[in-house]
Amino acid sequence: MKKLFSVLLALLLVFSLVGCLGGEPAGESGGITANWVKKVTESEFTTPKNVIIIIGDGMGPNDITLAEKYADGVYDFGLVLNQIPNHGLSYTYSATNAVTDSAASGTALSTGFKTKNGYIGKNEWGEDLPTMAEIAREAGKKIGIITDEDISGATPSAFVVHNISRDNRSELASAMIKFRPDVLMSQDHDSTMFMLDSEGRRIFDNEYLVAKDFKRFDSVLETDPNCEKPFWGFLNGYSTAVSDNLAQCTEVALKRLQNENGFFLMVEGAGTDKFGHRNDMVGKLNSVVTLDRTVAAVLKFMEENPDTLLLITSDHETGHVQLPETGEESLSELLTQTEHSATLVRVFAVGKGTEYFSGKTVDNTDIAKFLIKAIKGE
Repeated sequence: MKKLFSVLLALLLVFSLVGCLGGEPAGESGGITANWVKKVTESEFTTPKNVIIIIGDGMGPNDITLAEKYADGVYDFGLVLNQIPNHGLSYTYSATNAVTDSAASGTALSTGFKTKNGYIGKNEWGEDLPTMAEIAREAGKKIGIITDEDISGATPSAFVVHNISRDNRSELASAMIKFRPDVLMSQDHDSTMFMLDSEGRRIFDNEYLVAKDFKRFDSVLETDPNCEKPFWGFLNGYSTAVSDNLAQCTEVALKRLQNENGFFLMVEGAGTDKFGHRNDMVGKLNSVVTLDRTVAAVLKFMEENPDTLLLITSDHETGHVQLPETGEESLSELLTQTEHSATLVRVFAVGKGTEYFSGKTVDNTDIAKFLIKAIKGE
């Protein structure tokens, strides 16, 4: 068995090569420091007009601990996440299972109600529940949904639409576009077109401003400077390497969503789940850093917009990841399974009233209820 030190040395060599080929090398902060994070997160926040939730799909607490120690591109001071003072833990179980899936947990985070695994935006009896996007629209807010996987994925779908099964991908994608969020971002233009029904395709072709890949974002957005049309941008999907793309897309969305009544934005990083299922620990930990950079991008926005509420959590843990005990384990040995687990996940929150989460263990439905009250202005 290779000793952990040897494995980490090899990983550092690989990561240094990756840095030479592109991306930000480990330790370069881009102006982000621990003091800056402290200053922003401890600012005087006002009643929230904008509500943002960032979800690391499958991101468990040990992912965060290991990423800070071993992943590529971590800031000199560590992860931004670990500098956020208001943080706690959350249960993730579904209505009928100790181990949830993303559909049930996404629904709980979106609506404040438990449901069966596989259900999207419905209670365990199959009845529609008001989703967070629907509640935000009723409150007069703009809506943004970002994911680095397909738009029909269980997590983004649960925040907008309703379906009896997460496997009805065409129905989910078509319902998403018929809801007409002001900003949509997801991976893979071609597969998305294949999923849309005729009405969804008509809306896509005639009502949406579309950028088929990230390189075209600027040129497409320049044609609609007043944000008169909803925008669907296709970003780079989740990657085994650390990426700034999710952060960059979030910055675009934040600019486009600003208005007098505020907005609701959901951002999902899918790699922490996908690579867990694939037994790829390097991809999983680097995906934590990708998400962390997205958090940093939102904090930059909050520095100038104190009427914003940010919550970061996970829908569930994937891989039942363990911390090293002997110092001889390889990273791959720390990922002990390739399915979801019942492990509690972490909750981080920034903004007015978020001391509520400090040192607490809450249910995922409590997170939804907290955010919904903020969206409604209660």
